Amino acid sequence: MTPSKRIFITLGSLILLFALCIPDAMAEPLGFRRPRSTFSLGIEAFDHILGDFGKASDVGMSVFAETTIQFGGYFAANVRFGSARAFTNKDFLPFDNGYQYIYLTAGPRFYLAPFRKLNLFFYAQPEISLQILISNTLVTITGNDSTTGAAGGSIGAQYLLGILSISGQITCQYNWVFPALFIGGSISVGLSNVIQ
Repeated sequence: MTPSKRIFITLGSLILLFALCIPDAMAEPLGFRRPRSTFSLGIEAFDHILGDFGKASDVGMSVFAETTIQFGGYFAANVRFGSARAFTNKDFLPFDNGYQYIYLTAGPRFYLAPFRKLNLFFYAQPEISLQILISNTLVTITGNDSTTGAAGGSIGAQYLLGILSISGQITCQYNWVFPALFIGGSISVGLSNVIQ
């Protein structure tokens, strides 16, 4: 079994275990089960590893906007749109040593609220991502196809302070076209409100 398959099986098992182990009588904050929407802006530091693309790629950063619709407690839907820029450790084209791409990521989100008096939630999120490479200096590796896909997941925490939402998450996605494994960490700040 390849390392990427082991990572997917492990991540999938953790998300399934997380979703199945949510007890009904858990100590949750008041209003947790009410529908809620959140809009956030954030930054993410990331790196690609594995394969030729991972060897040539270096650390990058992205800015993103995301929205989450929480359906009455434990389940939500999340969409994230962002723009990323990363460096390369090889000069494939003159006067340029990086690449950039835009991405659209979507997936369900599963919440866990372990504290009754603290609006701190933990979540796990399987996700799929569409990535469009722009100004790609790694064209000798990626070929002419500028649109690729990736699948993986995120785990994170969200803290609500009134209508203010502060989140941090770790993401792992596997791009099957290159192939490469994307690992990133992000923080975002936004507004959250109960849907009437």
